[in-house]
Amino acid sequence: MAVINDFKDVVFIPDNVCVNKAGTDRAGLVADILADAFKEDLVMTWICPDPEYPKWAWPLAVPFFLPHNEVYVTQDRLGAALWLPPGIELRISPSLAVLWDAWRRFGFRSIFRYFKFISTLAKHHPKDRHYYLFAIGVRSGSRGCGVGSALLRNVLQKCDEENVGAYLENSSPRNMTLYQRHGFEIRGEIALARNGPSLWLMYRRPLSA
Repeated sequence: MAVINDFKDVVFIPDNVCVNKAGTDRAGLVADILADAFKEDLVMTWICPDPEYPKWAWPLAVPFFLPHNEVYVTQDRLGAALWLPPGIELRISPSLAVLWDAWRRFGFRSIFRYFKFISTLAKHHPKDRHYYLFAIGVRSGSRGCGVGSALLRNVLQKCDEENVGAYLENSSPRNMTLYQRHGFEIRGEIALARNGPSLWLMYRRPLSA
C-alpha cells in the first residue's frame, strides 16, 4: 500500500484504505469531498435547495475543525470526516460578511434554517466526554467500498483506548446500518421542522465500558 508523503500523521486501516490526518493544506480537498458527498443530503437541501450551496458552505465549515486535529481524509481522496475531540463544543459562528454573502446568494430562509439546524444540534447534544462526528462523507460513486468504515474505525479505536464515547447525528436512513455495525445505537429522533427532515441521534459506548 503506497503512502503519499505530503499527508500528515498517516494512519493505516484494514481493508486497504489508508486514512490520513488532514492539515490546513488539505482544507480545500476535505471541503470538496464533503460538498460532493452532501449535495443530495436531506438536511443540506432543506437548509438550502440551491445545488451551489454545499460548494459554498463546506469551505467555510472545515477551517473550524482543523485546529482541533481531528480532520481526516483518505489517501485516495474519496472520503473525509470532521471530528471534534472530547471537551470541544461545536461553535460555528458566521461573520457578518459571510451572512451578507449567504443572504445575497441564497436568501434569508437559508440563514434562518441554518441557525435552526445548529441550535437543534446544541439542544440535544450529550454532556459527557465523547468524540463528536459532525460530518463524514464519501464521494458519490465510491460508496460501499469500505471508505466510510475506515474513517469511522480510525477514531473509534481511539475512543476504546481512551474509554470515551462517540456521538453523531445521522441524516441518512441508508447509513443507519453502517453506524450500527460500528456500535452506534439510536438515542432519539428529532425533526428539524414540521415537514422537515429527521435526524437520528446516535451514541457509541467504548468497548472497554
